[in-house]
Amino acid sequence: MHDRDGHLATKPAEWRQRMTSVIVDGARAPQPSARPANDPGGVLGGEIDHIDWRSTLYFWLENSLYVNSQGMYVGQFELSSGTNQLTPPRMFIDALREFRPTNYWEINTYTGPLGDTSLRDAVVNYENAVNGWQIGRENVAMTGGAHEGIHIALAALRRQGRTRALVLGPQVPLIFQALLQEGFRFREVWSADPRAMVPSAAEVITALERYRPDVVLLTSPNNPTGARYLPEELDQIGSATLELGGVLVVDKILSDSTIPGSPMPNGTCPRMGQWITSGRCLVVDSLSKRRAVSGLRSGYLVASADIVATHSMAVLGGCPPLLLASAAAADLNCSARLHAGGPTVTGTDRTHAEDLRRMRATVDANFQLAKEILGDYWMWDSKRPGCMNCVVGLRVGPTVPGDREKCVSLFTQQVTCYPLRTFVADPRLLRRPDGGGLLETRLTVAMDPARFEETMLRTRSVLRGLGG
Repeated sequence: MHDRDGHLATKPAEWRQRMTSVIVDGARAPQPSARPANDPGGVLGGEIDHIDWRSTLYFWLENSLYVNSQGMYVGQFELSSGTNQLTPPRMFIDALREFRPTNYWEINTYTGPLGDTSLRDAVVNYENAVNGWQIGRENVAMTGGAHEGIHIALAALRRQGRTRALVLGPQVPLIFQALLQEGFRFREVWSADPRAMVPSAAEVITALERYRPDVVLLTSPNNPTGARYLPEELDQIGSATLELGGVLVVDKILSDSTIPGSPMPNGTCPRMGQWITSGRCLVVDSLSKRRAVSGLRSGYLVASADIVATHSMAVLGGCPPLLLASAAAADLNCSARLHAGGPTVTGTDRTHAEDLRRMRATVDANFQLAKEILGDYWMWDSKRPGCMNCVVGLRVGPTVPGDREKCVSLFTQQVTCYPLRTFVADPRLLRRPDGGGLLETRLTVAMDPARFEETMLRTRSVLRGLGG
């Protein structure tokens, strides 16, 4: 791998240390350099331009352990599925019940390259109401889930000649795959605090000055940790990115409506609206996981008018999802009214708010149940209020050498999990011995309570058997 960081020559001597190329966990990347004791920055990973996916733990889990010969998942109990397994809000369920053969057009009609117009208008209404932005329909393109939105955003930036990205904290592997498939090199920056993992705003700004990327990519809340940046922190990160000539890409999946007595951060900042319309920020969101309808693949990209217009020409004949578009639009418009409050809030809105409260209460109750059942093995967690994912450290027996073996042990009880090691491209950022007697894994608490309890009981049974 070639060192492309010529700007480091102007940095202090201790920052000029060259990195040695290594092959580790399928990713060809340099080993992160040592940091001075008084350096306030996070830990910067090596520049990644290739991942041998077949040699990664994630590939093995997805293609070998957790599937049968027909390609179907065989694990019955998901410790860390990453998807929202709760009952969807009633407006989605009611819309499905009302589906009739005469509604065939909903599954057999093209919408046009940018998606259903009423749904795009609902996105505009929602985002402006929640964030105080002033975007229009020309800034919105519907997508088949958030992942497609990430690809569209990165492809647009690649056409501008941008090729180097900085990724903030651990991410789902699909983020890394999208970056490489769209022609990017990237580095990850993690916090110097091994339990925080997601870097602070100050750590991000230090990494920006060191690496000077074309693109900064973050998820809010972070998946898998659940960490969120406050609006003022996002403003600092975005401003620093723009000052260095970069573009900010934000996957803010799980942003939600504020309901009385239960406020929730939006994963944005007010100035982001101006950055979007000027082409310096692209935002991806989705109703799929936010509303427990992942299989319907309903997402959207918010970007400058020229990026959206270019996309509309690139996907002529495209057909973003249409099934339940009216329900998705109703959800967004309802959330906008809940944010605004006052006399515009309807009885339907209040019913919807109760569904959201129910979902959020279930998440919180499941997390407390997990701590109770696994209390003897529970070492630490990254749980944040309202988030359905976090990372949890569970004590396991000293005889289990690595994450692969830990996954196999859990799978004897039909429990599937995705260890923290699957959420990093340069695994040296973990700075943890693989066989250290700890399973650090994503924990998903958005699940039917009965199934979740059974999953926790089976997990405890495995941990007991391993002598943790």
